[in-house]
Formats: sequence, C-alpha cells, structure tokens
Amino acid sequence: MAATGDGRPRTGAAAWARGLGRALDHCCSICLGIAGLALVAMTGVVSWGVFGRFVLNDTPAWAEAGALLLMGWVILGAAAAGVREGFHMGFDTVKALLPAPLGRACDIASDLVVTLFGAGMAWFGGELALDVWDATLPAIGLPGTVEYLPLVLGGAMIALFGLERLAAHLAGVEAPAEAMVTPLVSDA
Repeated sequence: MAATGDGRPRTGAAAWARGLGRALDHCCSICLGIAGLALVAMTGVVSWGVFGRFVLNDTPAWAEAGALLLMGWVILGAAAAGVREGFHMGFDTVKALLPAPLGRACDIASDLVVTLFGAGMAWFGGELALDVWDATLPAIGLPGTVEYLPLVLGGAMIALFGLERLAAHLAGVEAPAEAMVTPLVSDA
C-alpha cells in the first residue's frame, strides 16, 4: 500500500481514484493531441485546395470533404478536453451569487447535463455511424461511418470526463480542473 506525504497509508479507493485521474489526464492529452494534429492537417488540406483552385485552376474534389471531416476531430477533441478542464458551459455567474450548498448543486446539475449530453452524442452518433456503414463518401472514397466517428468518440470522452467531474462534485472534492496545478488548456 502506498503512503501519503505525511507517512499515512493511502486507502485503496483514494489510490484507485488518483490512478484513474492520471489515466484521464493522459486521455485528455490524447484528445488535445488529436485535435491539434487534425487542425494542422485541416490547414494543409484547405491550403492545398486554395492553391489548386487559384494557382492550378483545378480544385481537388476531396479537399472540402476532407477539411470538414478533420474539423469534426478538431471540435470534438477540444470540446472533450474543455469538459475535463471545466471550460464547458455552467452556472458560474449565478453560482457566485449563491450560498455554497446551492453553488455545489449548480456544479452537480451542470456536470449531470454535460455527462448526459456526451452520452447522447456517443449513442446517437453510433446509431448514425451504423446506419451509413455500407455507404461510401464519394469525394474521399471512405466509408460513411468515418463522418460520425468524431461524434461517437468525442461524445464518449465528454461523457467520461463529465462523469469524473460529477463524481468529484458529489463526493465534495475538487473537480479535475480545479485540482490541476497547470491546466492543459487556458482561456487566456
């Protein structure tokens, strides 16, 4: 059993929660990495499309469809990381005016809504992906399912990160963004 900083043994649940938190830190970093790579790739695709149109006078047919597909990865990867770090919509303005117990209730309500929204995105996005499994995207030649993968995976990560925040607020401890020394994303 591991020990805390003051030498007391750590409980199994606390050690498990810390390990889960570290694993979710890595998942958040992966979400941001995927979003960053997709943004760079999307910039390249759009640049090539513009070059093809105005210099070569031959616009590549796949450029627009490819850029839109990559945009889904950018948006949903960054949105999932934003949920983990507490940048999702909440009741912050109202919460600041309320007594602490009501502010905590607002945190719980906000995290519950975000978690359910992410789960719905993953579920219904999965249904859409299965419905178009046998279709082919004409401009890029990929299965139709690839259009909905960002929705499914982003929704699953949003639900997972929302559930982590919900559990923290229900337990009365700091949510991940409040506990981080240096957040991965900042609004500055």
